[in-house]
Amino acid sequence: MENSTNEPQPASGDGEPELALKTAIEAAYRAEGSADHPACQPSAAAEDPEVAHGVLLLKAAGVASAELIAHLDTWEWLLTRTAGYDHFRIPPFVEDSKAGRVRTVLSGRSLIALLIELWNTRSTASALGGDWPLAQAVYLRIASGLADVTGQGTTIRIVLDDGLPPDPGAAD
Repeated sequence: MENSTNEPQPASGDGEPELALKTAIEAAYRAEGSADHPACQPSAAAEDPEVAHGVLLLKAAGVASAELIAHLDTWEWLLTRTAGYDHFRIPPFVEDSKAGRVRTVLSGRSLIALLIELWNTRSTASALGGDWPLAQAVYLRIASGLADVTGQGTTIRIVLDDGLPPDPGAAD
């Protein structure tokens, strides 16, 4: 039977909780672009971590490219976390910057893979081990970069170096 109502239909195996989560994510995502819809403001999404994570995934899906600046060691750690993930793609270049930093450009699809792997690592790694703080810091930095995405074609710049001053001349 065809879906004639244009309402989202659950995929095989999806239950009501999964459909409810997808609906909540989509509502929160749409509300972030609509200041006159108070029921689903970004603060409402923040109350449910899964909804907030889903909104980030939707935002990442709409990104053509994001510039990433990190130390080579951090970049290698990110690669080992995501290299086997279906949606992660090795970027076409990784440019040697200075002082051990690298610069690369990631697609929205690769950002999705990073966010999912970082989300999983944050959930499973020990708080006092090395993986949790790395995953938490990178996840929050990507989330911050995606927070103000407006659909206006600006390049997202994710800098994983608190010692690096912001680049006021960075191209958008």
